[in-house]
Amino acid sequence: RDRELLGFIGGQYAITLDQLAVLIGRSYRTARGLRARWCTAGWPRSARLSVELPPFVWLTSRGTSIAGSRFRTWQPNHGLVPHSEAVTNARLLLEHQLHLGQWRCERSLAKGFASRSEWRAPLPADVLLPPETTAIEVELTRKSRKRLEQIVLDVGIAYDQVWYFAPPRLLPILRELADAAPFSNIVVHRYPPSAAEFSAATRSA
Repeated sequence: RDRELLGFIGGQYAITLDQLAVLIGRSYRTARGLRARWCTAGWPRSARLSVELPPFVWLTSRGTSIAGSRFRTWQPNHGLVPHSEAVTNARLLLEHQLHLGQWRCERSLAKGFASRSEWRAPLPADVLLPPETTAIEVELTRKSRKRLEQIVLDVGIAYDQVWYFAPPRLLPILRELADAAPFSNIVVHRYPPSAAEFSAATRSA
């Protein structure tokens, strides 16, 4: 079980203590105790990486080895953590709560490329694999209209389905671009999502 949980953390770069509690299906206090045991063993490090978010947990090189992870040990990136936290929330909902399919994280997808310069731009945040291949995009910050338009076009062409998750302020522009795309496989959902809202939205789509 430790190995499986550590592997999950490695795939997501880092997860918050709240997310660890959701992942193990136990209380925050239990998650904190698990973190303490792991830290004593030297498997992860834990600290606040954002003033607006709970403490994060990420793997040390020893933890990466224990997990059998094929990913490089992550070094904290304060600019990345809000997006990482949001993607993990989407994963916990879609894969662990709703059981919609197998998740392949960005780090796994990137392993298929010899270098970053070979990545298809943009590489989706993560990909869920139900009967069809679905790109999962989490968009938290406003990009230029031209940039967003290109991203929507690229993922719409490359995947059977695209599920966007974005905060309310970005929903109008993303839905406008999705509606204008030359295909009807892009659905935009509110972030943060709830199981009830997401299920209702997918039934009505």
